[in-house]
This record gives sequence, structure tokens and C-alpha cells, in this order.
Amino acid sequence: MKINKILENRTFSVKTSPYNVFEKKIVDAFYLERKIMMMKFGKKEQYQSRIQLIVFLVSCLEYFLQEIFKLAIDKTIISVGELKKTKNFNSVKANIDELQEINKNKIKISEIMVEEMNFQNIKDIVLLCDLLKIGKNFKNLPTQETNIRLSKLRGKIPDPRKKHSPNIEKKMTKFIIENFGANFALPKEQEKLVRMVNTVNKMIFLRHKIVHKAQLVKIDNWESLVYTMATVQLAFIINECYKVELKKIKTKNAKTKN
Repeated sequence: MKINKILENRTFSVKTSPYNVFEKKIVDAFYLERKIMMMKFGKKEQYQSRIQLIVFLVSCLEYFLQEIFKLAIDKTIISVGELKKTKNFNSVKANIDELQEINKNKIKISEIMVEEMNFQNIKDIVLLCDLLKIGKNFKNLPTQETNIRLSKLRGKIPDPRKKHSPNIEKKMTKFIIENFGANFALPKEQEKLVRMVNTVNKMIFLRHKIVHKAQLVKIDNWESLVYTMATVQLAFIINECYKVELKKIKTKNAKTKN
């Protein structure tokens, strides 16, 4: 059993919202990639910046999904019984020494189970989506219940003409990620949701070619934007579905107490 890895990963786990941490990292990475494009670096430099963006997007998504997966088990949104029905965990074994380490370090079952998941694999990503009942919860998300219009965003959009305003470019990037990556531009139909997941899958495949085959992949400006938005949208939807399922658990527990 990967005891040392589990303990090491505790160092990186955050006590704040995993989605907020994820979003901040994406804003920083996307801002840097856009900055390189706007400063009109050469094509080779721009391709390299987008390659780094793709690698970082996949890493950020993987980390976020790991944290949500652990939380979902800890909060009993996902049961171990459900997991056993959908994924083979036969490799989870521990000897006496490892059991002692588990007890000594108070290692949770969620920390053990997450080591058996691979969130750079679309199958495990889809499995998590199914466990959080995305198919059922998707159309009931608060952001899907109202039709947001661009007019409602007036006054909230940072004015790019104010070049001397502190961090105006960063604020604009954050606005794009928060509104066009998540709330405003979420896919409204199941078919578009599937297309979004397929886009993320393609991005993971690109990351594999970049990291494991050392290929210089030519990624255009519009492609890096699409990959970024799809990554943000998927994380946002998963986070919202997690919150919906958590609310159900809390309501159920409250009724039981009464």
C-alpha cells in the first residue's frame, strides 16, 4: 500500500474549497498564456506556452477531482459499497506493518481509495460524474434554472481601456473564467455536456503526447481557450453536483435526528 504517498499528499491537501483553489490556479495559468500571446512573442514561444497550459490544466483538474472524491467519501455522498460495484479495488491490500501505520496516522478510507483512481483517465472522471449523479443533477443546478443574459453582466465587466488600473488584465482573465468558463457559458443540453467531456478527453490525450512522447504539439489560440473553458466548466459542474448531493445528505441526517 502507498502509505508514504498518502502521507505526502496530505501536505498538498487544502482546508478551503477545492474549487476556489482550482479556479485561482487556472486564472493564473490562463493569464500567463494570454499575456504571452498579447505581447506578440514568436509562434514557437506561443506554442510552448500553450503546451505548458495544457499540462497544467490536466494537473489542476486531476488534483481538484482527487479532493472532491475524498470529500464525497468522507461526507458519505459516495459509499464504499457503490465504489466496489463500479470499480475493481482488488489491489488494495495491506500487511500488518501497513495496518499499524494506517492506525497510527489515522489514514481515512478516502485517502486509500483515491490512490486507486486515475483522474487523468476519462473513465475514472466519468465514474466520478456518475457517482455524483451529474446526469440527474445537471438540469437542476441553480445556474441552469435561469437564463443569464449578457445585459446582466454590464457593470461587472472590467474595463480593458483602464490600462493603468491595478491588475486590470488579471481581473479581466478572472472575469472570463468565472462567467464565460462557468456560470454564463455552461452547456444547457446533455449533448453539449457530452461534447464538453470529449473536449477534456482530447486535452488529456494531448497532455499524454506532450509529456510521454515529448512532442511539440501546435495548439492554436482558439484551441487553448476551448480547452481552458471546458476544464473549468467540467470542474464547476462537478463541484455544483457535489454541493447538491451534500445538501441531500444534510437534509436526510437532519430528518433522522428529528
